[in-house]
Amino acid sequence: MSPQAATAQPTKILFAPRQDPVITDIAKSLTPPGFELVMADFGTPEFINAAAEAEYFMGLARNMGGEFFRSAPKLKLVQLLSAGYDRVDVESARKAKVPVANNGGANAIAVSEHTILLMLAVLKQLVRFHQDVVAGRWRPPASSEAPVLELSGRTVGVVGLGNIGKKVARRARG
Repeated sequence: MSPQAATAQPTKILFAPRQDPVITDIAKSLTPPGFELVMADFGTPEFINAAAEAEYFMGLARNMGGEFFRSAPKLKLVQLLSAGYDRVDVESARKAKVPVANNGGANAIAVSEHTILLMLAVLKQLVRFHQDVVAGRWRPPASSEAPVLELSGRTVGVVGLGNIGKKVARRARG
């Protein structure tokens, strides 16, 4: 074994912000040999120290601008866990010659289903009826101002037909 190999430091991956222990355990189990996963929260001394040595960043962006890229001179890639990259100053990344990859579509199904859930909650007046039940008014009077409303046969408007919008439209169509 050469002296260089004996003293080789693992390649550092900065993972921020800290995540739920389940996610942390999964990330650690997927970290290949020769790499070290450093978990840190943005702005902490641990984050600042890790950024100086990290070759890779993985996580969610929090105002990643010129200061971040200058503090991470070894950085080779920013891999976001989100579809959005609006919190990354792409021009600063470009100047630092650091590619930024997002995770487009990763949550599209969950978000589209949640959108349908919220549409139904509004249509069915979920919050109002929940508050009534909690207050002990579980049955509205027969002449209620709150008729039973159904989504069936209605037109649903979807603003934007990107990845999520298309999935919402498909689900609304039935």
